[in-house]
Amino acid sequence: MLEKEEREELKNRLEQEFSDYYEIAGGKNYRFYHLEAVRKLALKLAEKIDEDIDEKVLETAALYHDIGRVEDIENGEMDPFKGHEGHDERGAEIVGEFISDSVSEEEMEKIEGIIRNHHSEAQTLEGKIVQDADDLSNFGVNNLWRQIHYASYYERDLKDSIEYFWDTAIEQYQQKIKEMHFEENREIARKRLERHKEAVENIEKEMNAEDF
Repeated sequence: MLEKEEREELKNRLEQEFSDYYEIAGGKNYRFYHLEAVRKLALKLAEKIDEDIDEKVLETAALYHDIGRVEDIENGEMDPFKGHEGHDERGAEIVGEFISDSVSEEEMEKIEGIIRNHHSEAQTLEGKIVQDADDLSNFGVNNLWRQIHYASYYERDLKDSIEYFWDTAIEQYQQKIKEMHFEENREIARKRLERHKEAVENIEKEMNAEDF
């Protein structure tokens, strides 16, 4: 695991890269908060897995897995659903600029591999944990924050957004759960999805005055 001072320095560098911009699905400087959430989730998941894990590699890779997305910021904005392809490879190529003074050459090679493969076939245990943590971060009521921003930016109708959730998004979430590597993560994802469903149901009830 990273030492406290190392962690804070790496977080500060990352926050500087993802500052003063607007993310269409998430709001101002959202990407930094996503990366910090994935870091925390990865460490929590590692605690539940009874295997030998390189926690320094895991924590650093989780924190920097989306560093390639800095190149997707244009004119102060980022649409996370555009320019998505290739950010994993870009991230592996540039991550050394940010972390080379904090990790060894061997650790760097592992971290680059995790970042390069975090949207494809994970090659290591740490890589699988980062993938699951990344996916899990998009589950739950927390994700409503992103959906509201996205719908607002593209001027989507509330009714259409709710219909999309029930008709399309749930199936996508369920597929993501199937693709997760660890049952511990799938269990949490299912609980988060149920809370998300309840939140949308409550929105519908309030819209229709069914909560009287």
